[in-house]
Amino acid sequence: MQALLAVVWPSWQHLATDDDIGWEVHLPSHCEVGAGLVDEEIPRSWYAIGHDEGQYYLLVDLAEADGDFRVHRVDHEGGKQVGKGQRLSTLLAELRPVTDHLDLPTVSADTQPLREDPAVDVHKLVHADAAELLPLLDQVTSAEGRLAADVYRTSVNRHQGSDLVTRRQLLALDAARWGASDLSRAITAVPVDGAPADSWTVEWATGARLDPRVRARLDVRGHQATAVIQGRPVLVTLNSGRSTLHVHDLATGTAVVETPLKSRQVFQALAVAELDGRWIAVTGAACDGSCDGCDGCDGSCGGLVERWNLADGTRIGEPLTGHRGSVQAVTVAKVAGEQVIVSGGGDRSLRIWDLRTGAPLNTPTARQSGVDELDGISAIAVGDVDGRPIAVTGATDGTGLVWDLESGGTPGPALTTDDPDRVDPGISNAAIADLDGRPIVVTGGDDKVRLWDLRTGKQFGDPLGDSNGMSALAELDGRSVIVTATNRGVITVWDPCDRRAVRGPVTVVADLGASVDTLTTAVVSGRLIVVAGTYRQTFVVDLDATPASGQSPRRGHMKEIRHVAVGGTADSGTYLVTGGEDRAARVWDLVDGTELCPPLTGHWVHVNGVATARVGGRPAVVTVDGSWLRVWDPSTGKRTQTVSVDNQHGHEARHVSATEYDGRAVGLTTGHDGRVLAWDLDQGTPAGLPPLTGHADYIRAALPATVGGQPVIAVNDGATVRIWDLASGETTRTLQHEYPVQHLAVIASPMRPLLVTALHSTLHVWDPATGEHLGSVNTGDTIRTMSAAEIDGQPLIATGGYEQAVRLWDAVTGQQVSSPLMVPEEIGAVALTPDGHLAVAFGPDIALFSPESAARQRSGC
Repeated sequence: MQALLAVVWPSWQHLATDDDIGWEVHLPSHCEVGAGLVDEEIPRSWYAIGHDEGQYYLLVDLAEADGDFRVHRVDHEGGKQVGKGQRLSTLLAELRPVTDHLDLPTVSADTQPLREDPAVDVHKLVHADAAELLPLLDQVTSAEGRLAADVYRTSVNRHQGSDLVTRRQLLALDAARWGASDLSRAITAVPVDGAPADSWTVEWATGARLDPRVRARLDVRGHQATAVIQGRPVLVTLNSGRSTLHVHDLATGTAVVETPLKSRQVFQALAVAELDGRWIAVTGAACDGSCDGCDGCDGSCGGLVERWNLADGTRIGEPLTGHRGSVQAVTVAKVAGEQVIVSGGGDRSLRIWDLRTGAPLNTPTARQSGVDELDGISAIAVGDVDGRPIAVTGATDGTGLVWDLESGGTPGPALTTDDPDRVDPGISNAAIADLDGRPIVVTGGDDKVRLWDLRTGKQFGDPLGDSNGMSALAELDGRSVIVTATNRGVITVWDPCDRRAVRGPVTVVADLGASVDTLTTAVVSGRLIVVAGTYRQTFVVDLDATPASGQSPRRGHMKEIRHVAVGGTADSGTYLVTGGEDRAARVWDLVDGTELCPPLTGHWVHVNGVATARVGGRPAVVTVDGSWLRVWDPSTGKRTQTVSVDNQHGHEARHVSATEYDGRAVGLTTGHDGRVLAWDLDQGTPAGLPPLTGHADYIRAALPATVGGQPVIAVNDGATVRIWDLASGETTRTLQHEYPVQHLAVIASPMRPLLVTALHSTLHVWDPATGEHLGSVNTGDTIRTMSAAEIDGQPLIATGGYEQAVRLWDAVTGQQVSSPLMVPEEIGAVALTPDGHLAVAFGPDIALFSPESAARQRSGC
């Protein structure tokens, strides 16, 4: 006991219960206990060794002979029996240390910047710690150094903290995406201790989304706020779906905190504040129908306001209750010298709480009026007007109101406008500023970005831009500016005085096809940084950055690539065909990655499948988009045939393949109707072959092969793969699986063709002639896409998984042939070429890799 009472905890660390409640426990708190706290017939020597946030004392009886005292948790209201209690050693074992200290990365004073002359130090790019290297990249001024900086930042969210082999691969790939082939090969050649040379070399790659203004892409999304902690700008993100709190250092992109928040409700809002040297996250939440006592999310439980330790996600105190509906907006302000929480939500009331104690500071007597009572307060901004603290609220129906915080939240003027064109006016963000002595509020959201005079509540001037979007305030060159981001991802910095765009407009996130959901700003290394969050990623943007001269990315698809096919012959050359979600297909020269023709456009929806064929003795490309099958000349990009496949009684083409039958080029389409239909690609008519029917509703793929000299079709139908005779339309083999088959591939070998099926993370190899199961391979990663081919007599299978890695397997032995090939984004498709090259589509980009042996032959080794 003496040892326990001698403990002094650091100011930035305390203890908490290791359970769902996470009460703070304060030890020691030694004092004698007064009479009446414990219900007892015979008085005992009660002593309080601590207390917790649940307003319970932790008591021991000093008369106990055993050194491992029993600790009793007793309500501060007293008058209850103590029960059995638990041993002191058990209590201490069940507590966990909680820290208020955020461990931000620092840059070593002796770290040297990149060598700028004569070339960039590629060894440092691969081996240096990212947290130390990233701040130094701003010092680089040479063209070579700036290019290296752009390459390094491109996928820093993936290679930061990864092993050196992965970083080397990603950097080499990103250099190729920027068009810097020499830098790519130099990075690939950097040795890594204990690791072999890389198995693959990047030949060429596209860089559809590359932009030097994007400093980082952070894999976080949700409610966001920025702050300056220990002199460093940080981004705080709260992912509502996973209830995870993230803190990122904006100078380096380093994840400082990643911790779950344990709340019984769904988070709707976030704010951060510093209190007595401790950083706190404040959240607003809403019931999802699962709260105790809640009857199907009828709002009876009300929304919660909660406080959390930013360093480790420990809840501070009890949840703050009082709102009758969801809490959709929270912020922190200073009123009468004290920090307070201001919250609003579905009940349209404004509530004020003491940040330190959580005590309510007002009793709402007024509510924000609105068109629809289902609409609620969705944005709050705080500031001063003529020396009085005020709050401005915006609602989902577009109504806005000014509140006097000093009087406990008295409503003031409403925000009004004479704009007759105002539609869908929902306000989701607001910020208060001083415009040459005139207090204003800037609002955005579903509506256009507007400026309002806080003394009158009137809108003044025209809206900023011509589209709805988010807004934020910042300072640029010593003056206040407004940053906007439209729902198309266009970012602009405005001078609010003359409504002139001083930066932009620039589009840095529109290629995602998603609007900007959150917008904040920060200052990093003296530069204005815009942080734009979408439903997938968060973009850290420096609008003043410019591309290095002499290099530029090769553009292509602007949305994800889902299909890749290989075409051509020895006399015509090999080419790649890609089909994307941007409703276009593109044809690429295999050697240097140039496009052989204009994009193949005119598809009604996403390109659902691509294939290659020879039609009339010439190379051809086949695409489908559901209702239509199209045939294209890859040398000109012109369409030679258009076939309406949905004329066949609602047949919707979800996949296409091509083969040759009886001297004709035949296209095969599958869809949700459980049929495989054959089409004459030269005539654009049905091929006259019997339809393959009797399948389940959805056929994932139908691939042609030659078995025993006869053309057959392998059809993927749920857990069953059927081998059909193309001429007769009869089933020759049935391959049954335990689970549904996700992917199908054929290895066309003159000696022995093979069929490969993929289920989750397992490959199965079959003999299509006999139906014999030849073996299986556990890839260790869920298979997202697959390709197979015979290369120099060796049957190989390439798989792309959710770990953003491509792996190569020997179909006979089941052994992995090379080390994993890492890419920076989600893998959409892979394709093995006849000469052993590997094409990988990731995000909207495609890259071609050559094996190490080919790279050696090319260099003359």
